[in-house]
Amino acid sequence: MTDDRDDPDTEAESDADGSVDDAVPLTDWRRVESALRDLDGTVTATDDRIELRSGSARFAVTRDGRVEAGMPLHDLTTGRVTALAVDHDRGAIRLVTDDGEMAYEFRLP
Repeated sequence: MTDDRDDPDTEAESDADGSVDDAVPLTDWRRVESALRDLDGTVTATDDRIELRSGSARFAVTRDGRVEAGMPLHDLTTGRVTALAVDHDRGAIRLVTDDGEMAYEFRLP
């Protein structure tokens, strides 16, 4: 996992797939699940939690905005996410907060 908030090369572009502008709100649970299923990995979903596993990486999000993600030597847990911006080309999931800002980016290995 990387935290690229200050890296200008990872700034969201308004027209790019996976940009913050393309973020799927957690209130649209079916679209969140669909976006994660389009990534490389195995997805398990319930009414309240969606988990993606890809190799040694794992990413889980709950309807109430809690995210747990990790891979060897890296873990993240947060509870202030309102949307996900999934970049299928890069295998990246950007966490978006209620103010529309990107809080974190998780990249599949």
